[in-house]
Amino acid sequence: MKNKRVAIFGGTFDPPHLGHFILAEQIKNKFNLEKIIFMPAGRPPHKKSSPISSALHRFKMLELEIVTNDNFELSDWELKQPGYSYTALTLKKFVPQLAAEEVFFIIGADSLADIFKWKKTEYLLTNGKFIVFNRPGYSLQDILQDKRYQPFLANILLHQGINVEISSSFIRQELAAQRSIRYLTPAKIYRYIISNSLYR
Repeated sequence: MKNKRVAIFGGTFDPPHLGHFILAEQIKNKFNLEKIIFMPAGRPPHKKSSPISSALHRFKMLELEIVTNDNFELSDWELKQPGYSYTALTLKKFVPQLAAEEVFFIIGADSLADIFKWKKTEYLLTNGKFIVFNRPGYSLQDILQDKRYQPFLANILLHQGINVEISSSFIRQELAAQRSIRYLTPAKIYRYIISNSLYR
């Protein structure tokens, strides 16, 4: 039996934090999604010069929280692909494997603003569907005024939710400075980070 509506939530998740899970739950509710698939990126092309934690740690941290929500799933598909993680490849190869009537990609307004720098942009915007959430410093309406987006507006849905001002980079900075990150990420992930001495 097919799920009617599924979304893929990609990212490095280095580490996952409460903002990720609050956002996913909000989007699930607003767009009547049956599943949200968290898909950590293997080698994100936009972070070629930035070190990221091992795939194993990022996957395990996500798994700790995702198992508590029946509407969340976790996929290691991009982690297993050789080379960089391109959304176009995920759309072409992974999405057809899903038993779903509609599949969306969850991205931020910052990613939407840069999407014409992505690999195979026209293929993505023609064949993919996107749920775009607001990010501080970005106006979704202003971005979509660009004429390049006009042919694809039917495939771009907007989510103006609450902004949870937590970032993975802030968490890494706090840990590197040996400051507490309690309440920024779920307790199980917090304990995992501490027990594995991550980001020190």
